[in-house]
Amino acid sequence: MHLSAIRMFKYIRHLSCMALLLPMSAAQAQTVSNDDASRIVKALTDQLTDQYPFPEISAQYKAALLKNEAAGQYFQLSEAALGNKLTADLQATHKDVHLHVWRDTDRYKALVAPHEHHRGNAADFDAELEADRRGGYGYQRVELDAATSTAYINIPGGFKSSQEAFEMAASAMGMAAYSQHIVIDLRHNGGGSGQMGRFLASYFYEPGNEQFYLNGFYKDRSKDIQEWTYPFVPGHHMPHAKLYVLVDHNTASASEGFAYAIQQLHRGTIVGDTTAGAGIAGGFHALGNNLIVFLPVKMVTAPNSTVGWEGTGVIPDVTSTGPAAWDAAKRLILKDIMADTTDHVGQAAAQWRLEDDSSTSLEGDVLKKKYAALVGTYNKGEVTITAVKEGLQWNRFENGKAPQHYALREVKPDVITILEMNKEYGGPTCSRIYLQRDAAGHIESLIRKTIMTAGTIYTSPSPYLRSGGIAK
Repeated sequence: MHLSAIRMFKYIRHLSCMALLLPMSAAQAQTVSNDDASRIVKALTDQLTDQYPFPEISAQYKAALLKNEAAGQYFQLSEAALGNKLTADLQATHKDVHLHVWRDTDRYKALVAPHEHHRGNAADFDAELEADRRGGYGYQRVELDAATSTAYINIPGGFKSSQEAFEMAASAMGMAAYSQHIVIDLRHNGGGSGQMGRFLASYFYEPGNEQFYLNGFYKDRSKDIQEWTYPFVPGHHMPHAKLYVLVDHNTASASEGFAYAIQQLHRGTIVGDTTAGAGIAGGFHALGNNLIVFLPVKMVTAPNSTVGWEGTGVIPDVTSTGPAAWDAAKRLILKDIMADTTDHVGQAAAQWRLEDDSSTSLEGDVLKKKYAALVGTYNKGEVTITAVKEGLQWNRFENGKAPQHYALREVKPDVITILEMNKEYGGPTCSRIYLQRDAAGHIESLIRKTIMTAGTIYTSPSPYLRSGGIAK
């Protein structure tokens, strides 16, 4: 059984905050007897000795705990306080993001009497199932950008491994199936089941080209596990799509494993912050007196290696802090499109986006002064450009319709965006005018262009001519 590190820590922090706000309950305040405390320490050190994958570190844990026990540091403490003290001493000896001890009466009962607990908690199971379904099994949204052939898949929730979770994943990948650029956003994803990461990774290889994804080793090396991508996943495979994975310091455990494997396989680009560094998978064990431990037992590493991301995290290929990671990935995609000389439609769309990103954004009085010669009437009154308090304004008049007014803003010299015009076709900056000048530098006409949703650029069939001739 696996639990995401981030979800576990949030739970522990929640308990700590509650302890500050509310009086301790009788059970929490109940002092653990010295004999019980000693039994708990022995159970914990035995589990570490038997199962922790690094014997030299488990020996350090054991020595530290026994020394502190001999000094009486675990005596006369409440259940919750004993859990906190054991966790602090373990982390002070060697930091393992997964290794924690805490008080959890419900989970403790489930561990010591699983059949009785299951029979008595059908309602809890139904509630958890309903929450998973409402939450899309961690899949929050899929967005398609046809202009750049980009699919963005946001998975902030933990990785689940139920039939319904895989169906949700397959649906998301199905929407992305024919995009040339795939962005998987794992920021805030605390992990969960490693099977989901392998499932997603399998879409980026041809059937029959399975990859050695990750390696898991235990203290007993005869139990080592090789994790490979799957030979079959439902829907279309995307072996040629460019893959980008967004991560941050909340990306942990199994979601880190996906990012790490993709990086080690050189299959995609990792963008964002260094991840949590939780690289040893494990499960829950009961210690006594309502205390449980999440015990790491399987070190997850790169194929044919003993090195993983435990303690260090996944180091991004492109570092970008917090929310800026998605913008950084967009820039990488645009540069990638510009390098592809065969995709003329994509290049034109990418160039448009890059110009928007680097726009001068001139407006207001500065724009009015620079382009004062634009003010006037065009195409026999179909369009006027006027100076208003906010800057320059494009006004369109059509028979039977109310006048339409749009602010103007410079993109670059002699290229001006008509803000919000035709936004249903390609967004708020999809319409522009391009100034055409004569040899003397005077404006003689305007060309209007609109970038459509699919990235094609529509050019008005005839230029906009100023009534009364060339503007001086």
